[in-house]
Amino acid sequence: MSAVPHYTEERIAELCDLATVTDWLEQAWRDLGAGEAATTLRVRAAAGGLMGSAMAASWPRHRVVGGKLYLTHPDGFAFLVGLFSPEAGLVATFDGLGLTAIRTAAASALAVRHLAPPGAGTAAVFGTGTQSRPHVEALAQELPLQDLRVWGRSHDKAEEVARWGRDRGIPARAVADADEAVAGAAVVATVTSSYTPVFDGTKLHDAALVCAVGSTKADRREVDGATVERASFVVSDSAEGARTEAGDLTHAAADGIFDWDDLADLADVIAGTVTPPQPGSGIVLFESQGVALQDVVIATLAHQRAEGRYGSTA
Repeated sequence: MSAVPHYTEERIAELCDLATVTDWLEQAWRDLGAGEAATTLRVRAAAGGLMGSAMAASWPRHRVVGGKLYLTHPDGFAFLVGLFSPEAGLVATFDGLGLTAIRTAAASALAVRHLAPPGAGTAAVFGTGTQSRPHVEALAQELPLQDLRVWGRSHDKAEEVARWGRDRGIPARAVADADEAVAGAAVVATVTSSYTPVFDGTKLHDAALVCAVGSTKADRREVDGATVERASFVVSDSAEGARTEAGDLTHAAADGIFDWDDLADLADVIAGTVTPPQPGSGIVLFESQGVALQDVVIATLAHQRAEGRYGSTA
C-alpha cells in the first residue's frame, strides 16, 4: 500500500495560484447554489481552554469529499484537511493554515467580482495579519486599482503590508487614520480579529462593497451597526452558518437593525437563483465565515496539479 501524500503549506503555495483558485471556487459555488455540491456547518467542541472544530463538504464534479479538523488554543491554531475519493479512499492530507489563507482571499475575490461597483479603483484593507497580503493580492486581481489603503493598529506593520504590495506593482500605501482609509473607497476589506468596529460606517461611500472577513465568532465585531443598517444587500458565504458565527450580524440583529430573513447566500448569487441589486446602486456587505467546500476546492486543485491531472473546472 502506497503512502498517502501530505502537502505542506509551501507545497500548496507552489501548486495553487489565487487566480485559478478563484475560478475554481466560482464553479464550486455555482454547483453549491444549484444543489450539485454540499457543505456542512462548522461544529465546535470546547473545554479547558482548548477547542476542536470540524466541517466537511462534497464536490461530485470531481468525485471528492473532504473536510477540515482543527485546534484553537490561546496561542494560535493548528489545521488539517483531508481529501477522499470513492476510488482511493483517503487521497491526501494538507496543512490547513496556508490553504485557509488563500481560500479566504479567493472568497473575497469572488464577492468583488460579482458585487463591487463598476470601475472601482480605490480600496482599503483593514488588518495586517495572515489575511492582509492575500487580500491585497485579491483586490489587485479583481479591480483596476489606482489607490489601495492599508490600515492597522500598528502603522509600521501597515507599511510592511503596503510595501509588500508595492513590490508587486500594486499601488498600496499605509494610512494611520481609519476615516482616511474608508473615505471614497469603493471596496473595503476587514481582515482583523477585532471585537469592536474598526471604522465608522457613516463614512462609507454610498455604493461601497464591504468584505467583512474577521468576524467569525458571535462575540467579534469588525463593522458597526451603521454599516449593516446602510447596506442595501447583505450576503454571506454561508447564510445558515452566519446566524451563529457572524458577529457583525448577530450584534446588529440583537440591536433590531438587521433581519436574518434578509441575508442572502453568495452561492445563490453566483448560481443565478438570487439577483443582487445592480452593482454600484448601494452599499453591499459580504460576511465571510469560511466553508469546507472552499478547502475541498483547493485540496482538489493542489492534488490534481501535483499529479499532472490539472484541467478546467468544466
